[in-house]
Amino acid sequence: MKTRDSASLSRGGRIISIEGVDAVGKSTQSLHLQTWFKSKGVKVTSLSFPDYETPIGREIKAFLAGKRTFQAEVRHMLFAANRWEKLAAIRESQIENEVVIVNRYTESNLVYGVANGLRLEWLAALEQGLPKSDLVIVLDAPSMALTSRRPGPKDSYEKDHEMQFRVQSLYRELAPKFGWIIVDGSRSVRGVHDSIIKVVKGSLDARLRARL
Repeated sequence: MKTRDSASLSRGGRIISIEGVDAVGKSTQSLHLQTWFKSKGVKVTSLSFPDYETPIGREIKAFLAGKRTFQAEVRHMLFAANRWEKLAAIRESQIENEVVIVNRYTESNLVYGVANGLRLEWLAALEQGLPKSDLVIVLDAPSMALTSRRPGPKDSYEKDHEMQFRVQSLYRELAPKFGWIIVDGSRSVRGVHDSIIKVVKGSLDARLRARL
């Protein structure tokens, strides 16, 4: 019987998902984490969702910009379908790299979907069959304090402060259930990065951890 570590190694790159509310620093921390792995000689790449360059991604971009109107079920089916569109790219990234960092992954659809009143089990079924995250890091910071981090036009989800508050609460609520690791995202960029590195070092399989 394979252990979790040996099974992970046999299928290629481990997936690290960076999660949290809008403007909490996911893109910045994903980039810093990728740079850190590269400095250690680890083959690493990053992906980001939604991917607005695909046909379904363009539909997502349109409804977030207020140019389309879809009921909640359709919106979250599109979010999930966007990842299914990129399944080949996800698997290729796993084959070619030891670590794959994903800025928003299946976990986002669960949290935002529940925040929109949808059932967790139904949302999870939409993502069933996609490669699973090996480590989920949730950046946690008060949503109202993040407004100044992303100036300029905001999409419909970013503008909805009540939604952002519900999402933040749900990340905290669901983290123990799914084993997600919460990191304080309200500190400096360097402080958050240092905390993420500590979590990563304690969570990866022994063979990779020995190289860091």
